[in-house]
This record gives sequence, structure tokens and C-alpha cells, in this order.
Amino acid sequence: MSTRQNILQTSVDECRGTPPTAELLQSLTGACLLRLYALLRGPGAAACRRVLARLVGHLEGGEMRSATLRRIMRRCHGVDIGAHSYGCFDPIRFPAGTRIARYVSVGPGVTAYRRNHPLDRLSLHPYFYNPRHGATATADVATAPLVIEADAWLGAHAIILPGCQRIGRGAVVAAGAVVTHDVPDYAVVAGNPARVLRRRFDAAAAAAADRSAWWQAAPEPVARRFDMSQRWHASLLPSAAGDAP
Repeated sequence: MSTRQNILQTSVDECRGTPPTAELLQSLTGACLLRLYALLRGPGAAACRRVLARLVGHLEGGEMRSATLRRIMRRCHGVDIGAHSYGCFDPIRFPAGTRIARYVSVGPGVTAYRRNHPLDRLSLHPYFYNPRHGATATADVATAPLVIEADAWLGAHAIILPGCQRIGRGAVVAAGAVVTHDVPDYAVVAGNPARVLRRRFDAAAAAAADRSAWWQAAPEPVARRFDMSQRWHASLLPSAAGDAP
């Protein structure tokens, strides 16, 4: 293994050694606020829950750092959100079954729709496929899962339709895009329907970024160990044949 690879592996190992609990903040009242949030039901509950969520965020350093907000989304709404992600703490725009990895940036107004109205039936209305409305006993229109991988960026007012079940690591979804299919890692997509415009990295740079696994660590050790400027390639890419694996 080359000197450069040794340095890279040491950096990754040290970053991964950061205890996950050290990355997020939980206030002394976090557990109580979570229980109160879970107990709220009936008319006005949604408004009260929004107020509680804002309070929790204020007490715990905002969406990027709050441990309790993530517990609320997971336990009460079935949405898993990784550390340092933000813009996605809305169970209406991100329904149950959504999994959002670490360091994901979500712009305002982004919405994920996880099932379509049934085009081949007598009626398109949710009365007849959603038991929540009382006219049917079973939900028989499939809900598509959605995984948004680490460090993805979803621009303002992008729409994610059920045909998309994965947005790749480091991918960019342009503002206003309508995403109908999976988005590859490090791809930049835009339009309606969204299409790949380009890749952020060539194959060698993408492989180097994957090997670094920087997203598994807390921001502070990442900032110390990795070059996050436009010169990052110099520290991770082999510069000569002798550096190649």
C-alpha cells in the first residue's frame, strides 16, 4: 500500500471512531417532548406538533444536530433521517417508509409522492383504496419506498414520484425537477421528467470519494482529515502509477 493510501486509510479509521452519540444533541427535556408529541391526537394536533418540533429544534441546535427530532420522525412517522441532514423533517412531504441518509440537503418545498392513483380502476379517488377515509377496509395500492443516499442535494420544489425509489450518493436534483426514475450516484438531474445532465465526478474520482467514506463521520473530524475544497482530488486520487492499488 502506498504512503498516500496509508494516510487515507488512517483518516477514514479515525473518523469512523467517532461515537455516533457525539454527533447529535439532546436536551434535558427531549424525552419528555417526544412523549408529549406522540400523545397529541385529534383536531389541532398537527399544529401543536409543529410548535413542539420547532421548540425541539431550537433546544437542540437545529435540524442538522437534533437527536430528538430524528426520534420523533422515526417513532411517530416512520421516517429515518441520518445525522446532519436537514430540510426533510416534514411527515407530509416525506411519508412513512422514507429513509434519508447522512448529510442530505433538502431545499424548501421538496415533496416525495410514494404512490399513484390507480389508473385502471373505475374510480381514481382515494376513498376506494385508502382505508383512512372509511369506504374500504384495506389499502391495496402499493406505497413505494424511498432511499435518499448520503450527501445528496435536492433543490427547491423538486418532486419525487413513486417511480424513483433511490436517489444516489452525492447526487443533485435540480430545483423544480420531476424525478420519475432512480438517480445514479453523483449524477446531476434536471427537467420534467428529470434526466441526467452530467456526472459530478469521473469514474476515478467517484471511486476515490466512495473509498473515503467521509460521510460516516462527524463534521469536525471530516474537516480535519479531508480536503473539502476544489483541490480534494489531490489528496485522494493516485498521482502516479506507483500509487495505484
